[in-house]
Amino acid sequence: MVLRLSGFSNSGIDIDETVKKLMAAAKIPQDKLKQQKQILEWQRDDYRAINTKILNFRSAATDMTRQGIFQSKKSSSADESILSVTSTATAPEGIYSLKVNKLATSASVTSEATGKSSDSALLKDIDPTFTANTTLSIGGEKGTATITVKPTDSIALLVASVNGKSSTTGVTMSYDATIDKFFFASSSTGSKAAIDLKMGSDENGHNLLTSVLKLNGDADNNPVTPNTPLSTDVVDKGQTLTGTVNFADGITTLIDKDLTTVQKFHMEVNGKSLDYEISKTTTVGQLIDQINSSDIGKSGVSAYLDENNKLAFNNPDQTKPITFGDATADSYNLLDKLGVTAPISSPAPGKDYASFRITGQKAQIEFNGASAEYDTNTFAISGMNITIKKASPTTVVNITNTRDVDTVFNSIKSFVDKYNELIDTVNTKTSEKKYKDFTPLTDEQRESMKEDQITIWETKAKSGMLRRDPLLTSGLTNFRIAFSSTVEGLPVGNAKTLSQIGISTAIVSGKSISGSYLENGKIYIDEDKLKKAIAEKPDEVMALFNANDGLKDSNKGDGLARRLSDQADAVFKNITAKAGITNSADSSYLMGETLEDMNERIDNFTDKLKALETRYYKQFTAMEKYMNQMTAQSAQLTQQMG
Repeated sequence: MVLRLSGFSNSGIDIDETVKKLMAAAKIPQDKLKQQKQILEWQRDDYRAINTKILNFRSAATDMTRQGIFQSKKSSSADESILSVTSTATAPEGIYSLKVNKLATSASVTSEATGKSSDSALLKDIDPTFTANTTLSIGGEKGTATITVKPTDSIALLVASVNGKSSTTGVTMSYDATIDKFFFASSSTGSKAAIDLKMGSDENGHNLLTSVLKLNGDADNNPVTPNTPLSTDVVDKGQTLTGTVNFADGITTLIDKDLTTVQKFHMEVNGKSLDYEISKTTTVGQLIDQINSSDIGKSGVSAYLDENNKLAFNNPDQTKPITFGDATADSYNLLDKLGVTAPISSPAPGKDYASFRITGQKAQIEFNGASAEYDTNTFAISGMNITIKKASPTTVVNITNTRDVDTVFNSIKSFVDKYNELIDTVNTKTSEKKYKDFTPLTDEQRESMKEDQITIWETKAKSGMLRRDPLLTSGLTNFRIAFSSTVEGLPVGNAKTLSQIGISTAIVSGKSISGSYLENGKIYIDEDKLKKAIAEKPDEVMALFNANDGLKDSNKGDGLARRLSDQADAVFKNITAKAGITNSADSSYLMGETLEDMNERIDNFTDKLKALETRYYKQFTAMEKYMNQMTAQSAQLTQQMG
């Protein structure tokens, strides 16, 4: 450890100030190195900022090589109250006729009044003869689910129970106390949309669909005129298969948390044969959802937990029995774990079900005299997306498809604007003034300046970092050549340059002239000329942008968008090789390698400066020690001489 003296010594020298001045002189080479590093970092950041713009422009140029941009169509309906229409690029131009005979509808049904006008009313209050628990099977386009319905359930609880299964069934239920009616609706439209309700009759043989849910229909359960009571004849004979294992925590119970391998539960019914995977994280509720949303569930069979938390299966048709199996070849007994090795079937002669089924309706239309049906009211014909709004069998609506000149024009204009924005940015940076007297500030200089002074100084110091940069100026030159060059290989008589369709570096309109060579390649558009070309020769306009000669070593036969995309890609790669990208390792690009070398030199210089400062303090300490000795000797001699 070196004893370091500081402040004023016996010699009267301010050691700290003296060392500080000596070190300031010694640090000059390092400060210059830091300034060089700062300039390199500013250049790198400017390169990267421009590269971001080049990347965005390259993406825009690539988009312009797609045919769809130049093939935009617009469609109109002669009667928007009946149908609306939009078109894709593939829609053929022309006038077409469409007649809407029927709209697609969902499956829906409305009950009769319950007589209670309150969702807190109990189901047994609607029908006092409803005294024992039963089941309600809800089937729809998504699958089937079964819930237990109790006489003590409220209307609100029944609605919530049905809607709790809507993600499995595709059927929702609601109740309006003011109207005092139940409403059932499917989530989709068309022939696949369905509401299929099956409710177990009570011990008195009552049809609970009519007595509790107040649904109407004929003897075959088809909806009929309101106020016509649903037949109480039993339509279906079904069965319930109930397992023997109690799942104590209900649907959240893990089937077997200790499983080490995935097991497969096998079910067969009415020609459908499916396996359901069970792992150590599978709950009984998840298994039920798998079954109910599968093809077996869509056939009308549903799984559920009964009142005793036992796995049960509702089969509405006992003539099509359900069989279970273990599809995993090992010693594990999955059927025992689920309790369905020997499920209990009840009742023995078959369970009575009252049924109600209604399906949605397909849309029926005539397009150019040809009949067609669709499951939804929005469909596509020949590249036209049509939405029908109301049926009008006696009205023929004309659809007109034309070339969308404005959309194509706006796409080209947007592309040209992005190009002009890019070259304006590059031109600004390559022509930016360089202030040689404004170098990066050292730490000491920053300490002596105010914040606004630093900002003003650094604005000028950063100026001109890419002045006359060869990477950028050569890239601009290639861009200008791409714009002005002829596209070779196009058919005789076709436009072969952009100027022929109104896109050029100079546009003359009457006595007005737009553009000059001083703008370094800025592009102008003659709107009238370009729109006329799009309307009258759209394929020629498209070819000028996206023609592809297929040659890797030449772009003479390529359209403008392909040329500029390739040129932008080349400039981007060159800049990336030199300046890298954000978060890239310094060793991966040229400027980064130089920065690494500079950092190493700065660190080495810092170590040398620390050693030099220590040496200065040692020297001053030694000098003070010697001077103290001399002072002491002088005092002693003076005393001896009296």
